[in-house]
Amino acid sequence: MINYGTLYFDHYTKFLGRPIDREVYKYSEEMPSIQILKYENVFEECLVYTTLGLSKYTEVVGDYIEISMVVDGAFNSSGFILANTLFYCVQNQMQIGRGIAISGIENIDAAFVHKYNKSAVYFTELYAFPEEYSTALTDSYERDGKLLLAFFISKSEYDYFAKHGAEKFEDLLEEGNVDPFNVKRALVV
Repeated sequence: MINYGTLYFDHYTKFLGRPIDREVYKYSEEMPSIQILKYENVFEECLVYTTLGLSKYTEVVGDYIEISMVVDGAFNSSGFILANTLFYCVQNQMQIGRGIAISGIENIDAAFVHKYNKSAVYFTELYAFPEEYSTALTDSYERDGKLLLAFFISKSEYDYFAKHGAEKFEDLLEEGNVDPFNVKRALVV
């Protein structure tokens, strides 16, 4: 049986180097923890946050998945918000994949929402990473691990996504030349 924690950690090391920090989040004593690993020097002036432990929730989230988030600011809040958003998904039996958005960040970190005007986390396919980074390959016939990108969006962007769907929302972001790593970016809606 594959140890997906080791598989993902080795995958991160191959593409991102060694983490500069690690935070461990627990929802309850009965539930497995989710670690947030931090990496620097991957993208200029940004930190990369990666999850380790979400793959323990495969039966709930639908697949062996871990998440990467890249931000150019909000370094003290991003990991905490990401972990809590993922626990929300697990608690509500939500499958995580491309085209999922979770609003309500103000319930996690109201100061972040006030400062950056971003109140939701959007999940999609990876952007700006090498193509090979999107899959943590196993050496056997077991399921490979997948990686998704998460980034912050505003309430108006969330509302647009909810009304028009993932395809139109992502087209809008592309047309607006949106940098999803820029936490202070202007809104497209």
